Amino acid sequence: MDEKLVYTKTAKGVAEVAARGGVLSLSARRILIMVDGKRSVADLAPLARPGEIDGLIATLEAQGFIQRMQDAEPPAAPSTRRVPDAPTVAGVELHTLGSESVEERTLLTLDEAKRRTVRALTDRLGPDAEIISMRIEQCRTADELRDRVKEAERIIAGLLGEAAVADFLRALRGR
Repeated sequence: MDEKLVYTKTAKGVAEVAARGGVLSLSARRILIMVDGKRSVADLAPLARPGEIDGLIATLEAQGFIQRMQDAEPPAAPSTRRVPDAPTVAGVELHTLGSESVEERTLLTLDEAKRRTVRALTDRLGPDAEIISMRIEQCRTADELRDRVKEAERIIAGLLGEAAVADFLRALRGR
């Protein structure tokens, strides 16, 4: 395997790190956690036993947890458009990127919104967020994501109270 290759996590990989699903061996999980789109295979090799890195990377890639950087979708340049109200994904106002104007806001992609939601849930619920996080990762539309966020709000309210729900919503807004 080319030691100069750089890998990045897929949405499935991000969800696995967040949810700690137990699907991976400890050594594969350790490598998955350290894959960041910047470290090369050579940089990751010391984290595995000698000669084991090629197999771990191949397994993670075959199972869809990571992908080569050149195969990754290029990050879209943030496009701002004027909207009368703040844009929402999952019924939540989202933060601005590079704009102080209330009227000019940047919309998050569905994948970005799902990642942010899973991260916020995992931060608050730990392993208890696993099932709802998996449902969020499976969302294909903003409407589906909105429904899952409402479901997550109910779960958080039941486990941690209304103050935790407000904190969760602030995290989704990026504030």
